[in-house]
Amino acid sequence: MKLKGAPVIFVPGNAGSYKQVRSLASVALRKGMDNDRGIHMDYFTVNFEEQLSALYGGYLENQKLFLRIAILAVRTLYKEANNVDKSIILVGHSMGGKVAQAVIQDPAIAKYINTIIFISSPIDKPVVNFDPKINEFYSNTDGYFHNKRTTHLPNRQTNVCLNYQDKIPHQGNESKILDNILMISMGGGNRDLLVRDGLTTSQYNDIHAMTSSIPKVWLSCDHLSAVWCLQLVLVINRFIFGISVIDENKNVFFSPDKYYRTQTAINYFVKPLNKPKSNEVYFPKLNSGSSWQEDSKIAFRKVFKNGLRADYNHLLPTAKYKELKKIYIEIDSYEDFENDWVFGCTAHRTEASGLYCQKGTSLSHFVQTIPSHDNYRYMVLLDIHRMLKYYPDWTHILVRLKPTNKPTSLKIDAYSVEDRKYKIKAPKFSLPKLKTLVNETVMGTIHTGVLIEGLDEPFPTVQFDIEPVECGDDEFGVTAKICIPWARGFNRHIHLTHDTKVKTIYVNVPFSTPSGYNTTQNPVTLDLFLNPSCRYKISYQFSIAGTFSKIVQEFYHWLPAHLTAVLFLVLRNQIVSFQNSEDALFVKPYAGFFQSKSLYIVTGCRLLKKLLLNLKFLPISPDTSNYSFYVSIIIHGTAIVLSIVSVFSIWTILTFHGNILHKIALKLTRLSTASSEILMKVVTTLPLSFGVLFISISVGTCSGIGLTLATIFYFLVISNAYKDYLENWAWDKAKGIFKRIRQKIRSTSKNKGTVALSQREIIAVDGNPGQELIPNNENGDTNELDDSNEVANEEKCSYFEGLENVAFHITMLMLLGIMSALNFGLSVAWIKAKYQGHIHEHLPDPFIIPTIITLTCLSVLLQLGAPRKSSGYHYVAIILYLCVCGCILFCQEIVYRLSYLITFVYVCVALQEVCYNFYTLMHK
Repeated sequence: MKLKGAPVIFVPGNAGSYKQVRSLASVALRKGMDNDRGIHMDYFTVNFEEQLSALYGGYLENQKLFLRIAILAVRTLYKEANNVDKSIILVGHSMGGKVAQAVIQDPAIAKYINTIIFISSPIDKPVVNFDPKINEFYSNTDGYFHNKRTTHLPNRQTNVCLNYQDKIPHQGNESKILDNILMISMGGGNRDLLVRDGLTTSQYNDIHAMTSSIPKVWLSCDHLSAVWCLQLVLVINRFIFGISVIDENKNVFFSPDKYYRTQTAINYFVKPLNKPKSNEVYFPKLNSGSSWQEDSKIAFRKVFKNGLRADYNHLLPTAKYKELKKIYIEIDSYEDFENDWVFGCTAHRTEASGLYCQKGTSLSHFVQTIPSHDNYRYMVLLDIHRMLKYYPDWTHILVRLKPTNKPTSLKIDAYSVEDRKYKIKAPKFSLPKLKTLVNETVMGTIHTGVLIEGLDEPFPTVQFDIEPVECGDDEFGVTAKICIPWARGFNRHIHLTHDTKVKTIYVNVPFSTPSGYNTTQNPVTLDLFLNPSCRYKISYQFSIAGTFSKIVQEFYHWLPAHLTAVLFLVLRNQIVSFQNSEDALFVKPYAGFFQSKSLYIVTGCRLLKKLLLNLKFLPISPDTSNYSFYVSIIIHGTAIVLSIVSVFSIWTILTFHGNILHKIALKLTRLSTASSEILMKVVTTLPLSFGVLFISISVGTCSGIGLTLATIFYFLVISNAYKDYLENWAWDKAKGIFKRIRQKIRSTSKNKGTVALSQREIIAVDGNPGQELIPNNENGDTNELDDSNEVANEEKCSYFEGLENVAFHITMLMLLGIMSALNFGLSVAWIKAKYQGHIHEHLPDPFIIPTIITLTCLSVLLQLGAPRKSSGYHYVAIILYLCVCGCILFCQEIVYRLSYLITFVYVCVALQEVCYNFYTLMHK
C-alpha cells in the first residue's frame, strides 16, 4: 500500500454500485502501464449500498458524511509523501455528483479537492423534489456556494456560439474560497431519460459539455451507460492524466494551477485548443518530389483513392476568393491530421518549377473536427477579409498533404455568407406544415447554415428534413451541428447517413433564455456539413411529436400538482351538490369530474403569481418558472383526463373486482381471511379503530407503508358498504325490466277487449263515470302509468340512497392514494433497509405528522358518516378553491408540499363535520 499515484474517488449515484468505477479504473490502469512518463492513477470507490438517494432525501446527509470520512481515509494512505500536495479528484455519477459537491461545504475537506467531475448529475435542482430532506439538502448547498464560489450565469449579451470562453473564468479570477476547485459537468443528451439536459449544468460549474458535443465522443449516452461508454471514459482519463504531474521521486499529483486545468478541460471536453504559431514553416525544395497545384474554383473536390506517394500542395489564390469572403476547406480519412496541413503564404513563381511557397504560417488553430460515419472530418472555415486585414502580403492559402497509404480527399467550398445563411422564425404551436427552405442545393456545396429565431423555451421543436435529390455514385451523408447561444456546452452533433432510417433533425433548446434575451440578434444556429457530390432539398416544420415528447420530459413532474388540484375542485363540486337536495348529479360515478372550471383557475393563477412574487412577507414563494400558457393547459388537461380514467377504473374495480385488493391486502399484512373479516367488522362498527390501526403501523414502520395500507383498506371499507347496495340495485333493475315487459304484453291485448270496454263506458255514463274511465288490469293491480312511475321512483330512491356517500369517499380515497404515492421513495427505502437487515437504521420520516393527522381526520369522517346535510359547507368550498390555486402556484416544482396540502383539506372537511355535529348536539 505504498501508493505513489494520484488519487481519484468515484461516488456512485441513485441505486448505483461501487462497481461502476471499473470502466474508468481499468482504462486508467492500461493508460498508466503504457505511459512513458510513469504517471498513473489510484482509483478508489465508495459503497453506498445502492441507496435510492434520488427518491428519498434522508440518505443524502449520511452519504455526505460518509464521503467526508472516505476522503480523510484516502489522505492517510499518502502520509509518506509529505512534500507533495496529494489533492483528490472526485468523479460523481448521478446523485453522487451532488454528494461530491456538497462535501466541500466542509472547509477541512475543500482544501484537499482539486477537481470535481459530474457525470449526468442533477446539480442545482433535483429531478423531482419528493421530500423536504431533498429540498433542504439542495437549499443548504446552494446557500453555501452562493457565498463561497463565483457564479457563471448567461446574460443578455451571452453568445457562446461566437466565443465559448466568454463565460469561463480565467487566471486571477479566484476571488472566493471555493473558486480554486475546478468543476466539470457532463450531460448524456437525448438518450438520458432520467436526468434531463437542463439539470446537468450548474451556475457554479467552470465547464459544461454534453456527450454529443465532446470531441471524439459525439454520442448521446443514457443515464447508466455514461459510466462505461468507452469514448467518454477515454476522454475523462485523458483529461485526468493531462493535469497530472510527476516529481523526481515518482510521486504523481494533480496540478494546483486552476487556469492550466481549465484550459486542459476545454481542450478535451469542448474543442482542441490549437494555439496560433508565430514561427514560419519552411517547405522542402521542389526537387523533393512534391507536387504543387493552383486552383481558383469555387467548388473543388479531389480524391486520392490509393493514398499519396509524395507531398501534395494545393494553392488557393486569395485574390480570387476575396469577394466571396468565406472559404471552407476539408480533408477526411487523413492519418496525419494532427500535424499542420493548412498555411497562409506568399507564393513565388519560377520558370523551372512554376508557382510555389518557400515558407508559410500555420493556420491549424482554425481547424475543427466533426464526426463522420466511420471516421472524422477535419475542416477549417476561413474569413478571407479578416485574414488579409492582418496579413495583407499573403497571396495564397496552402493545403499541404503528406504521403499516406490510406485513401484521402480534399474538398473546397468558397461562398458568400449571405448566400449560405438562411433565417427562419421558429413556428409556434400549429399544425405541421412543411415549408421548403432550399429547393435544391448547388452541386459542390459543403457548408450551409440556418439561423432559427424564436426558440426561447425548452419544449418547442423544429423538425428539419434533409432529402438527397441526387448523389451520383457517393453515399448520402450529412453532419449537423446545433449551437444554443445562451447555453454553454449544449452543442449537439447529429450524423445522418444512407443507413439512417429517418433523415430528420430535431432542434430544441435545453432551458429558457435569460430575461430580456433577444433571439433575433442571437439565434440558434444549425450548421449543415454536406457531401459536395450530392444535391439536397431542405425543408422544415413544427414538430408536434417532438414538442410533446419534450413537454413530457421537462414537465411530467407537474402532473401530481395538477391532478391534486383537479380532485380538490371535484371534491368541492361534490360537497356543494350534496347539500342541494334537488340536484342528484353528485351520486353518479363521474360526478364533478367532467368540468372545465379548473382551466380558468390555471389562467387566474398565472396572473396571481405575478402579484405574489412581489410580496416579500410570504413564508414560501411560488414557483418562479415562467413558461408559455400552453404547457400549463396541456398538463392540466392531461390531469383532468387522468382523473376521469382513474375514477372509472376505481368504479370498475369496485363493481367487478373488489376482492382483488382484499387479497393484496392480506398478502401485504399476512393476515388470515378470518382475521381480516374480524378486522373489517371492527372497522365498520367502530371507524375510529381505522385511524388507530394505521397510525400504529405508520409509527412502527414508516408513513409510506401506513398510508399505502390505509388506502387499500379504505377501498375495502367502501367496497363492503357498496356490496349490499349492488345486490339490491341489480334486483330492482331486474324487477323494473320485468314490469316493463309485462306492460308491453298487456298493451298488445287491449284491442281484444274493445266490446267489453264500450259496455263499461256506457255503464260509466249512467252510473259513476269517475271510477270506470280508467281501466284496471285483470289482477287488480295499479294502472300502467302508476307502475312506470313507481319503478322510476324506486330506482331513483335506491340509486340515491346507495351512492350518496360513495362518490365523496372515492375522491377522498384518490387524494389519500396521491399522498401514498408521494411517500413511495420512503416506503421503498424502509423495505430495502429491512431486507438488507438494517431495520434498526434510523430513517428520518418527514411525513409522519401529516400522516397521523390525515388518518385521524379520515377516521372521524367515517365515524360521523360524512358527508351529511349541514351548514358551513360554503367555507369549505372557498378553502378548496384556494387549495386548487395553492397546488398550481406552490407545488409544481416542489412536489412534496402536496402532502401538507392534502392533509389541510382533510382537516378542513373533518372540522366542518365535527363543528356541525357539535352544533346539533348543543341545540337539541
